[in-house]
Amino acid sequence: MRRLTIAVAVMASFAAGCTSSPGRAPHGHLARCAAHALVLRPGAPVSPMTGEHAVLYVLVNRGPAACTARGYPQVTLYDARGRVLPFRYAAGGGAYVTARKPVTVVLAHGAMAYVLVAKYRCDLGIAQDAATIRLALPVAGGQVFSARQPVRVSGPPGLSYCRGGPRHPGQLVTISPIEGTPQATSSLR
Repeated sequence: MRRLTIAVAVMASFAAGCTSSPGRAPHGHLARCAAHALVLRPGAPVSPMTGEHAVLYVLVNRGPAACTARGYPQVTLYDARGRVLPFRYAAGGGAYVTARKPVTVVLAHGAMAYVLVAKYRCDLGIAQDAATIRLALPVAGGQVFSARQPVRVSGPPGLSYCRGGPRHPGQLVTISPIEGTPQATSSLR
């Protein structure tokens, strides 16, 4: 009788893993977050160190079910007039940002994921401050989540476009992959 009970329990759990429910893909895996479920918010302030300046952003799952996010968001920085600043962008690395490969982050309803955006200081002076940032990432159904936020940090500690031309070290912006904790976005653990 005990073997029959165990077999029934194993079959029931296997069958449950093969059904789909809202927010889940077949075989019990969570689906990617839908664009309308995500909200972009500013994160906690980051203290500048080693000549690098960074800003932390938070993605919040406002959807009704758990979902996943993965990868590097595409980032664009704009000046106060809404013009794109001609930064170069890199996925990971640098003095602040983790160089680890992206992982799948599970976001329960109300849970947060984190993205760190960093760049080197402007040694030759600031040409223009970044006023807003746009983060975009692929989400469920082949759609793209896209949101803008004020940078909220200007001047020397901010994400400023530097004097000195496009190859100046301060023109390279590094972006962390989406991570489950703020600490995981950084190389400074």
